[in-house]
Amino acid sequence: MIRKHPLTALLLGLPLLPLPGIAEEALGPLVELGTQLAERGIKTRATFLSLAMKNLDTGPRPHSFGNSGDLFLGADLDLEKLAGLEGASLHIEETLFILDRGTGQPTSRAWQGAVGSYFGGAPIHNDIGASQLSLLTWQQQWLDGRLDTHLGRTNARRYFLIYNCESQITCNDPVIDASTGILPPPYGAWGGYFKYGLTPVTYLHAGAFESNPVDYLRKRHGLDFSTTDASGTSLLLGMGRREGREQNPYGSHYELNGYHNTANQTDPLTGTREHGSSGAFFKFQQTVWRADQGQGSAPQAAQLFGSLSAAADDKQPFRHFAEAGISFFAPFDRPRDKLNFKASYLRLNPHQLEFQRQSRISAGGDPSQGSRDVYALETNAHFALTRDLFLQPSVQYIFNPDNYYNPGAREISGDGFVVGLQVTLDVGSLLGL
Repeated sequence: MIRKHPLTALLLGLPLLPLPGIAEEALGPLVELGTQLAERGIKTRATFLSLAMKNLDTGPRPHSFGNSGDLFLGADLDLEKLAGLEGASLHIEETLFILDRGTGQPTSRAWQGAVGSYFGGAPIHNDIGASQLSLLTWQQQWLDGRLDTHLGRTNARRYFLIYNCESQITCNDPVIDASTGILPPPYGAWGGYFKYGLTPVTYLHAGAFESNPVDYLRKRHGLDFSTTDASGTSLLLGMGRREGREQNPYGSHYELNGYHNTANQTDPLTGTREHGSSGAFFKFQQTVWRADQGQGSAPQAAQLFGSLSAAADDKQPFRHFAEAGISFFAPFDRPRDKLNFKASYLRLNPHQLEFQRQSRISAGGDPSQGSRDVYALETNAHFALTRDLFLQPSVQYIFNPDNYYNPGAREISGDGFVVGLQVTLDVGSLLGL
């Protein structure tokens, strides 16, 4: 199981619904070069992050520690400026994996197996290679921008509202991760996506994306463009409504999507294989309060967010997932900071629960049945120490934790705390690029 963070668009923790009063002039030793590149249609980006997680008192191995670090290097090329191709652009990104501790396969021996549960284990990823070609796509806009298409090596998470909450550390969806066949970012595979604007605020969109975890397991770094080892295709179709500040000072984003994964699905309990898996997920964000009453003069605001995801296939690990929370922007008169609170609920399928019980019995452990219902309460924050350096602390308390990442553990995991701290540096902004 590989696990990764939200994509570069969220790496700096910027609000998903834009807030006023935080625009800043570009600075840095390479600002002149950055300006010249931008004028020619080249926008570069570089971001470093390091996430440390500590398991205080839950899971098979309490007091365990894990860390993952990444350097994202990318560029967006405006081909209309560079080559006269109207509405066309090229996107490139390479990810370097550094400072990893407690990552890798199998998960039972890594951080995820130490904490056991999905909620506690998902933030840390399991990169085993040194680097990955994350993105190489051709984007083309048609019909005066109403139709937007992307084709190439990419990831479905770049286009669908999957990460809807204001925390890049623990903004995860177990149904999507386990059932859709969508690879975790930054792992890219062949894919195509289109989005059509029905009105200025409503849209339809769809995509088809290769599911090829073998690319990761064999450390091909995303450079093997063949589809020989693909396990299937992830198909997604949905519609959404998004109002930015230009349409409504109390902006919102709502999206409903269905998915079908064509890869053969394996029943964890019986080992039988059944073709395909389907389900749906709904996500939303809604700004409900602004200190300036919507006039645009102050950044203080509050935003509700929530998720509801369900898998139709009872052979999947999880039946459904729900979360609800609230984000406060610019608390304590700090315009780039955020505070977030959320509650999450996860229901396991009976076969997954029985599989875990039998795995414990085989290991000579507790024969009792665990709980199908897992809950988590969380608080997290985003602190801008400078214009380029950010801290994101997180505290979760998990009730009835599952052992999804370590089903062979001898004991059922007890309730407990998992804490995290992510450090993010916008290297590109620091340099002026």
